[in-house]
Amino acid sequence: MDTIEILTVILLISASILSLALVYFVYKFIKSVRSIGADIKALSDKLIPILKSTFVFLEKLTRITDEAESQLQISKSIVVDIRDRADKILKVETKIRNGISEAAVPVLNNFQAINKGISVFWKTLKATGRNNFVE
Repeated sequence: MDTIEILTVILLISASILSLALVYFVYKFIKSVRSIGADIKALSDKLIPILKSTFVFLEKLTRITDEAESQLQISKSIVVDIRDRADKILKVETKIRNGISEAAVPVLNNFQAINKGISVFWKTLKATGRNNFVE
């Protein structure tokens, strides 16, 4: 055997070993990819119920938010109605006060005038003497 034949045999053996190593590493790689695929499937199986429950939660949250907004609008309209009624009551009260004060001021002035007249009458009566009026 010649050196070239020996080197050719060594080269063929090396190529065979490399081919086997390549097959082994491709097998390991495919096994890893399948394992990753299985992990992804298991993860997706676990995520689907979580996503469904999250979707249901968001629907309920949206419904609750809509109801809260509706109640808030109702409360706002009630507050506005109460404010309008209070304003109307205050206007009526102001009108009544103005009406009473407009009616009461002349009466009070009349009472003051009568009081002043009676005072002057008594002063005059005392000054002139009582006997003059009694006779």
